[in-house]
Amino acid sequence: MILRPLAPVSAAVETAAAEARALLERRFAKRKAVATNALIVSPDISVPLACMVRDISPTGARLELIKSIENPLGGRAKLPGTFTINLRLDRMEVDCGIVWRNGAFVGVRFLSTPRTHTRNGR
Repeated sequence: MILRPLAPVSAAVETAAAEARALLERRFAKRKAVATNALIVSPDISVPLACMVRDISPTGARLELIKSIENPLGGRAKLPGTFTINLRLDRMEVDCGIVWRNGAFVGVRFLSTPRTHTRNGR
């Protein structure tokens, strides 16, 4: 019987940790950090809600709900499952669906391609 030396435990743990990190970071599209003002618009909410786009990719975005006069609940505001994000600076809008929510942050998947505004803030 031939005994082979085992890799040190620390090396095995490091390898497993690196593989886990790679798995967690694997995405369909790379995200880009941004800080862009936007409005959440839907027939299901009475007034557009202010938000900040915190990162964006070709397939989705991470939004932060902003506390304002129109939205005194800030991150606790109720949102419909689908809505339109109106990117005011870019004069673009895109339909979105909620994927996850954590406090004031909302992860959305784009359900349409971006288009030029069809409405003025609503």
